[in-house]
Amino acid sequence: MGLDFHAAARQISGMASWLQASRSQRVQRLRAASRALGQPLARPHGVLEQERFWQRIEAAAARKVTWLVAAPAERLEGDVPLLGARRPPVPVPSDYVALATDGSQIDVDRHGPAHCFLINIGGALLRYGSQHGAELFSEPHLYSRDDQMSIGDPAGGIRVQAIEGPVLGIKRMVMECEALERRLRDLAAGTPVLALLDGSLVLWELSSDRYPDFVQAHLLEEGLLPALDGLYEHRQSGPLAFASYISRPRSTEVLNILRVAHCPHDGLETKGCDFFCGRDGVGKKECDEVAQGLMDRDLFEQLLEPGERSAVFASQSPIVKRYGRHRISFFYVNVGGEIARVETPQWVVDDPDAIDLLHATLLDQCRKGRGYPVALQEAHERAVVTAADRRYFWTLVEASLEEQGLGASTSEKARSKRVRSI
Repeated sequence: MGLDFHAAARQISGMASWLQASRSQRVQRLRAASRALGQPLARPHGVLEQERFWQRIEAAAARKVTWLVAAPAERLEGDVPLLGARRPPVPVPSDYVALATDGSQIDVDRHGPAHCFLINIGGALLRYGSQHGAELFSEPHLYSRDDQMSIGDPAGGIRVQAIEGPVLGIKRMVMECEALERRLRDLAAGTPVLALLDGSLVLWELSSDRYPDFVQAHLLEEGLLPALDGLYEHRQSGPLAFASYISRPRSTEVLNILRVAHCPHDGLETKGCDFFCGRDGVGKKECDEVAQGLMDRDLFEQLLEPGERSAVFASQSPIVKRYGRHRISFFYVNVGGEIARVETPQWVVDDPDAIDLLHATLLDQCRKGRGYPVALQEAHERAVVTAADRRYFWTLVEASLEEQGLGASTSEKARSKRVRSI
């Protein structure tokens, strides 16, 4: 037995006891955050001026604030930030199409018989109303050539980024979006369309300095953005609501708005968080009173009734600045069983009919899918690569290599996992 369950059980019991002891503090913070959402400029130590509030939001975008902070996209008269709005859905159109794609992958295995990877894109096109029907598809893509396995610097030189790990995950997401855009081209004009991806539209991994500019350009400017351009142009053919759906989100960007508003330190806008609280530990900052240990979904679970969505917020992730007209905004929606996060380009947010269509059809999909969009469920089923699939894939690779007289060699480590010596 690899895991000592008796020892683990004692630790699990200790974790449960700690969670129970901290529950009352968490409830108090959640109540404080809920009040602050309705009155974001009110603080225990004095009202925050609106001008300073917006300066702090801008400072967060300039990365002077420790937290990733969303920007309120809706304002009341007089430039007052609107955070606690509740939007009911409009009726669902009698005829609409739900189109979704999802992906899975078999990553590079350095112990395997060949240097390659596979991306499988699955999708579902569901028609409702007078022309009801369903189309399901699965598209495997194998990459093995040297020019397919890495991203080279177009300026020359020796810089090369292998496509594996997080980079492979980003490439798969780009391919999901490209597949969605291709399928949209085949649809008849005029029918309202809900186009869905699973996961975030924000390429978070590219926000850091981990990857050079040519990698960002290849995946973003030459990959995701052209696909989003195609989706944008499809609006000329009929109503389009495009978004990505995140189940059980762990984001805190809205709560972090309350952090910067709650901060009592004058000069936060110019000096930044670390100047005042850089040496403080977890739970010791003043802003922890309204946000520590909470997530946005906790907050909107208190606010939103089933079917309602929140106000819209703009992502201020550094990479989003490069999205141009496709800059990402998001809102939260109570689909009945959970609070989901919905990310969508700015051009959907700017069109009241499009965001209403998104809200209504997304809820309808969740009702049909018992809490999760049924189109995404079907796309996932067509995309998923199981453990058995992976084993059979590598068996096929070995057999094909041997058939070609190439021979299949694996590492001693891989061989040792197949044949135990004891």
